[in-house]
Amino acid sequence: MAAFLKPVGLIFALLAVIAMLIVIPSAQFGVLGDWRVVFLSISYFIFFLGTIWRVIRYGQLANRQEDRQVQATSGRVASLITVVGLLSVHWLTLYTFSLQDQTLNTSVNQYLTVIAIALVFAAIFVSQVAIKTLGKFFDRLIIKSDHQLVTDGIYSLIRHPIYTSYILLFLGFCIMLQSLWGLGLLLTVCIVWFGNRITIEEQMLEERFGEEYQSYCQQTKRLFPYVY
Repeated sequence: MAAFLKPVGLIFALLAVIAMLIVIPSAQFGVLGDWRVVFLSISYFIFFLGTIWRVIRYGQLANRQEDRQVQATSGRVASLITVVGLLSVHWLTLYTFSLQDQTLNTSVNQYLTVIAIALVFAAIFVSQVAIKTLGKFFDRLIIKSDHQLVTDGIYSLIRHPIYTSYILLFLGFCIMLQSLWGLGLLLTVCIVWFGNRITIEEQMLEERFGEEYQSYCQQTKRLFPYVY
């Protein structure tokens, strides 16, 4: 029974997050019924199902207090900025979207919509593949006693594909709703969020795996193949 309740609780938590990010602000600004908002809400739910799959398959994530980012002062500050920033990105984007003329259907709007849909689908695909490749090692920022360095599959191309998937998802959100203000704020949030988290994570892995990890870093990019 307890094993059943854990994923159910995660689903309710996921629905609460989507409500805070999309449903409540879109209702507040009068765009809840727009198909793009509905599409994004469903896409967010599918995107985050990867975490629930991991818990069902391998058990609970590590305690949040064990997360290296939570333990570091800079990490706690970055986490706070990230939470406030992501809320602001979504509310600001939905607000600016509500001010637009929704009857316009220009070629530019259609082009941006297609790009946004492609980004969202790519985000879901990358996330699911990365989580299943990591398996039980998809967790908070901790090093387990049996920790292994995963370098196959999508990890042979980039070192942090799950972070890449977040960037793609949020980019798709801002582009679909055509908010330059949202995009600008998202860029700032991502620099703080992933800049801090990647630094901590790579320090941890280098401490654990040494030259093996250094060699892996030389052969791969952080977030985008052949770019960065």
